[in-house]
Amino acid sequence: MLGSLADIDLRMLRVFCAIVEAGGFTAAQVRLNTSLSRLSVVVRDLEERLGYSLCRRGSSGFQLTDQGQELFEATQLLFTDIERFRQHANRLGPAAREHLQIGSVDSLVSLPCAPLPLALNHLRRRLPQVRPNLHLMRPDELEQAVLDERLHLAIGAFHHQLSGLHYQHLFDEEQNLYCANGHPLFLRRDEALTMEDICAADYVGRGYMAENQRPHDLPFNQTVSAYTMEAIATLIFSTTYLGYLPSHYAANWVAKGQLRALLPQRLAYRSSFHCITRQGQEPKAALAAFLECLDLAGQELGNTSAQGR
Repeated sequence: MLGSLADIDLRMLRVFCAIVEAGGFTAAQVRLNTSLSRLSVVVRDLEERLGYSLCRRGSSGFQLTDQGQELFEATQLLFTDIERFRQHANRLGPAAREHLQIGSVDSLVSLPCAPLPLALNHLRRRLPQVRPNLHLMRPDELEQAVLDERLHLAIGAFHHQLSGLHYQHLFDEEQNLYCANGHPLFLRRDEALTMEDICAADYVGRGYMAENQRPHDLPFNQTVSAYTMEAIATLIFSTTYLGYLPSHYAANWVAKGQLRALLPQRLAYRSSFHCITRQGQEPKAALAAFLECLDLAGQELGNTSAQGR
C-alpha cells in the first residue's frame, strides 16, 4: 500500500503507463530503450509497493487486471494535475516563461520544407525574450520526453500515436536505400539487381524501429543497428552495410559518386513528420506562439498534408 508518494513511485508509474500505452512489455522495450527483464522488475516492484496485481502475461497476450486498469486511469489524471501545477508555478516567475524546450530528430537542416529554422526566426521576431533550447533525440525518446514534460513539443517521424500526445502533421521526407562506393552492389545496374541480392546483404537498421516497421516489410538481413542518421551513414560508408537515409541528407554524397540509391523506384518510401505536444496541457504564451510560428512557417514553405523515419 502506498504511503507517501516518492519520486521512485512516479518513475515506476510512468513506466507502467508506457507499457500499457505500448500494448505490452515487448512493444515497450523500444520506446523505453530497456530490457524485458528490467521492465518486469519495475512492474513487480510497483505491484509489491501497491499490494495488488496490475497485469497478466501469457498465451492470450498482455492484459490489465481490473485494479491495473483503474490505476492506469488514475495515473493519467495524476500526471495531468502535476502538469497543471507545474505550469501554474512557472507562471508565477517571469524568468521561467522565457524558456521553451524543443525537441527534434537529427539531420533535418538540409530538407528545404522542414519548417523549424523559419519558425524559430518568426518566434525570435515575435517574442525576443523567449529562449528556445533545442534537443536532438531519436523519435521514441522525443515522445517520452514530451510525456514526461521535459520537452514542450517535439518534431519527428513517429511510427505509432500514443495516448496522451497530440500529433500535428508538418511535412513528408523521402527515404532511399543506399550503399557506398566500394560495396559489392554499388556497380551493379538496377536491371541486374534482385530483391534476393538486396535482402541477402548486411543491413543497418534503426534500433528504435520494431521488426514490423521495416520499409516495405522486406526481410532485410539486419546485422547491426544505429540510432541516428549520422550513425547509419557512418556504417554505410564502411562499405559493409546497406541502409536507409533521407534523400536530402544523402544528396551531396550521391552527387559526388560516394553513395548510390538502390532501386529507388521500388524501395523509396516517405516518412510523415509531426509536431507532438502533450494533451491536456494549458499552453503557456511561448508555446502557443511557437506553434503559430510553426504553422506559419509551414504555410510559407508550401507544406501540405500527405503521408516514419
